[in-house]
Amino acid sequence: MQDHLAVDTDQQFTITPQPKPLQVRIARHVSNILAPSSISLPFIVLVALYHAQNVPRALLYALITLLFASVGPLFYILICVRLGKISDVDVSRRTERAGPFLFGITSVLAGWLALILLHGPRNLQAVLFITAMSGTVMMMITLWWKISIHASSMGGAATILTVFYGAVMLPTFLLLLLVSWSRVVLRRHTVLQVVVGSLLSIALTLLLLKYAGYNQ
Repeated sequence: MQDHLAVDTDQQFTITPQPKPLQVRIARHVSNILAPSSISLPFIVLVALYHAQNVPRALLYALITLLFASVGPLFYILICVRLGKISDVDVSRRTERAGPFLFGITSVLAGWLALILLHGPRNLQAVLFITAMSGTVMMMITLWWKISIHASSMGGAATILTVFYGAVMLPTFLLLLLVSWSRVVLRRHTVLQVVVGSLLSIALTLLLLKYAGYNQ
């Protein structure tokens, strides 16, 4: 009798995990696929190949750029997550973002200087310079407001590719809309935070590209 009651009690208080709505599951996949670290590979490769006369050499410089702009900062975040200093890979908590920002900006500037010393492609130098400047602005804003880095990164990448390759790259802005939608659905950001992140990044990128001599 006691065993029967124990089973009934366990069944009464057992909570079956509810599956996530389809919209949330899709948004999570979109957010991961279009995360800054994920888009960096195709983005950097496309920039490196723009007007490249020596493709193997361009790809080598793309690899160097990726190490400083993406791989290094990502490893820093993973180590911090492992040590318990950061809650998750997305660095969802605004108060935890200062360290990753500072490391990322320092790494990008080191990569920029390395490409200058190695006489690397001007296109990649421009991308690293823009990334460092935009990252600094985003870091300052993050001190008091959680602006969307996903939207900012996608907005900057779409702008650079469109300036370099022309109208054929305009559809990349659809990816910006998609990743912004995913961040709002996942409640990582508000609509205003993704909109400001996108527009500010686009404006800064256009301004810095013009300063670097890309006027087309």
